[in-house]
Amino acid sequence: MTDTLISLISIMIGIIGANLTGFFVKKYSFGFTGNTIAGVFGSILCIKSFGRLGFDPISIMQSGSTNLLLFFLNCIVSFAGGALAIVFLKKVKEAMDTKKSRQMNLTNIFKVTSFLEGTSYILLLFVGVPLKYFAGNDVLVKSLGMPHGMLFLAYIVLALAIRSRMKWDMKTTFIVLIASLLPFGTFYVNKKYLKEA
Repeated sequence: MTDTLISLISIMIGIIGANLTGFFVKKYSFGFTGNTIAGVFGSILCIKSFGRLGFDPISIMQSGSTNLLLFFLNCIVSFAGGALAIVFLKKVKEAMDTKKSRQMNLTNIFKVTSFLEGTSYILLLFVGVPLKYFAGNDVLVKSLGMPHGMLFLAYIVLALAIRSRMKWDMKTTFIVLIASLLPFGTFYVNKKYLKEA
């Protein structure tokens, strides 16, 4: 096997995980196409995020032959990623379904995203980077890098989406956006601008 083939197998297993979850738990199903798309992205996200701990396709083939234990672990994480993706998407869809509470739910999602973005930034900055440069261990940086980047993008998009509901002027919007670049900045935003939302 090659690392490319292992990647394709991981994606297929994520698709299977999403579709089986949708088949056995009907309330989480988005139909075959929706489940398949969720499975692809769920498996890729999980393998990219957690596979760097040693079971990504390159690590599986590092010795020149397939490490079956790592391959099995990769398959389990891919399956779980596909299954969790449709559960996560269903929860987000339910939270945003009612028209009346849509903006309120978007604000709540922004609160959670800002907390997670701030936490991942602090972990990267104060734990991951010192570990990488002083101890030569880049596991935390590799594990948190992509999820933090996705949380950062979600934070920016959600901040702009709730701007009008929150009645933020340009100055406040600028402060909220810049806060994502500063350690503890998103916690400040939560406390100052979102406590009454």
